[in-house]
Amino acid sequence: MSKWNKSAVSVRSFVPEDADNVSALFRTVYGDCYVYPDVYLPSVICRNNEQQRWHSVVACVEDQIVGHAVLWMHADCPDSAELALNIVHPGARGMGIATTLGAYLRDYARERGLHTLTIKQVSSHTQSQRLAQTLGFQTTGLLLDYVASPFGNEWRESVVLGCLPLQPYPLPSLSWPASCRDWLDPIEQCFGTHSRIDSPFATTPMAVASHEHRIEVTLTDLHPDNVDEVAQMPKERLIYLRLRLDQHTPAAMQQLRRAGFAYAGFMPGPAQGWYGLMQRGYKAHELELCCPIARKLYQGSLKQYAEPLVSAF
Repeated sequence: MSKWNKSAVSVRSFVPEDADNVSALFRTVYGDCYVYPDVYLPSVICRNNEQQRWHSVVACVEDQIVGHAVLWMHADCPDSAELALNIVHPGARGMGIATTLGAYLRDYARERGLHTLTIKQVSSHTQSQRLAQTLGFQTTGLLLDYVASPFGNEWRESVVLGCLPLQPYPLPSLSWPASCRDWLDPIEQCFGTHSRIDSPFATTPMAVASHEHRIEVTLTDLHPDNVDEVAQMPKERLIYLRLRLDQHTPAAMQQLRRAGFAYAGFMPGPAQGWYGLMQRGYKAHELELCCPIARKLYQGSLKQYAEPLVSAF
């Protein structure tokens, strides 16, 4: 039970003088294990807000900071922001502070004219999954073995991707195979579909980045030769793949499935577009998932994990 009165909670925008206390709050909750090292550097917290990469808000009780959350802006997708770094002091839990912070930033994002909000929910942290549902997020993806566990677990944490449309944000209407309809249909019902073919939102046909243990590939030119190259990447490495959604995407994904990639859902892209997500190289272990869409994606990933690879060529 909280030692503070719920009615005494106030939410306001971050000011530079808050940086030390915000950093201390993360250390109180997570020790030295938090995924993003920025939170341990008060000067970086300030800089991220000054440069408008973050828009931080804090929850206070009796002038003490007991909660924090941000809208995290990403340069490659300026019409969207990520609701992240939502944290509550252990002594203030049960007061609805995480929900209050999330709702405050959701309303701020809508006032700013953003098209979507996204959120990453750690699979072993059911509170974050329930928070996303309470705020109206729709599950759109599941990334397995995404980060080292901040809770001291031996296994890597998987994350559920959620998206909240603040303005109409339909998916392109494509000829998807029946095998993915169990998780895809609810997403299309939430966001709607359109029949137009958008122009490419990137000039680089393929981009590759490495983050800790994982390789992230973005493929915007779905020429079969490019798809073949991705299919031949090291099979023992964890690979997350983003593919621009257009009329060629379903066939490209089928080709990649024959090379061992599993469907991982969708995520918003630039210019009100979408990416299709696939993954390979993850480990099979039990997950606690609240959303039926996430469970369907996980079941498909386990099935793909157990199947022998079939030549994609």
